[in-house]
Amino acid sequence: MTEYFLVHQDPVMVETIKQAIRQTQDAELAGHASSGKDALFYLQSTTAKVAIVQLALQDLDGFELVEQINQKFPDIYVVPILEGNEGGEVWQRILQFNLRDVINGAMAPVAISSILKNAAARAKELGVKFEAMGGVIRGKSYMIAVASPRGGTGKSAFATNLTVAMARQKAQTLLVDYSMYPGDFLTMLDRVPRNTLADAIGQGIDLPFLNNLVADHPGGFKFLACPNDVFDIWSFDFDQALKLLQTARGIAEFTVIDTGAHDMPPTFAAIQEADLVFLITTRDLARLAATQRYIKILGEREILAQKIKVVVNNAQVGIEISEGEVEEIIGHPVTAYLPSNAAEATFSINAGKPLMTTKPDMNFCKVINKLSEMCLKRWQEEEA
Repeated sequence: MTEYFLVHQDPVMVETIKQAIRQTQDAELAGHASSGKDALFYLQSTTAKVAIVQLALQDLDGFELVEQINQKFPDIYVVPILEGNEGGEVWQRILQFNLRDVINGAMAPVAISSILKNAAARAKELGVKFEAMGGVIRGKSYMIAVASPRGGTGKSAFATNLTVAMARQKAQTLLVDYSMYPGDFLTMLDRVPRNTLADAIGQGIDLPFLNNLVADHPGGFKFLACPNDVFDIWSFDFDQALKLLQTARGIAEFTVIDTGAHDMPPTFAAIQEADLVFLITTRDLARLAATQRYIKILGEREILAQKIKVVVNNAQVGIEISEGEVEEIIGHPVTAYLPSNAAEATFSINAGKPLMTTKPDMNFCKVINKLSEMCLKRWQEEEA
């Protein structure tokens, strides 16, 4: 069975494509989006192998959407839909993108069905090639960024414990340190990896290379740490940080990225590439106001609001600010309140043993477990 995902804004054409899929053997429509941004959001939680994409979209250039699908979901085969009156420049770009099966104008469902059969065969070949490279087939690959607009919110501890929780549920998980602070993982995981993020800076990044850099942790997950010594953090720019994460989708079913300062290029790369973003804050006015401003900044960068999940850490401190007032201040729903204990958290960090491994019955860990379960479901339950 081949699953197709349709991106088109014309109801008449949408019905024609649906009819063609019904006429195609072993074919099923996995979903539909009427805009490019919605398509990128919903594709992360489907197992579609073919994306049927209208090039004349209102919100996003069709070729830009094709490029993003190729980067985020490298095992998806794209079939473009033309209006039927395009000139030679469009056809040249189609050749440049190696788009070999094209729905051109108002075709009959039976003709479209023939194109979809060819696309299914090519999608199968694409999946085999990607898997042969050591990649995890998309539909399993899901990326979670953990960020904060201010320091001191427990962001890194949250990212580490979330990774442990997911690994304890037998999920193949990769933890990436984009904090840009030397020694974070050395402290929190009590491990000195042979290779670090510094080994990737200035290098051509591909899947085999990145697979050799990541280390295995006894907790059942893989990780890529920052160097344990001071290094030039500005040498790791946005483009390289983004390329590394796009490649990392082929390593594990789930990737958790611990980001650094809110305005650093790797942080923005992580937030842009991630399928889900946890924003960690605390219950004080300064950090709540910073969270509100940061959500606004992310909106200006066209980060979808529905992929941002706000978590209030150390939630029992500052209870004079009610939960309703917290949401009013930040202008965004709060997904969870973490009842963390400062003494326990500090001891955990100093000992290099995440609380999920030493005290999994704590209320803090129970909340982390629930959040990890939602991540493993790719947040489909909440969005439904």
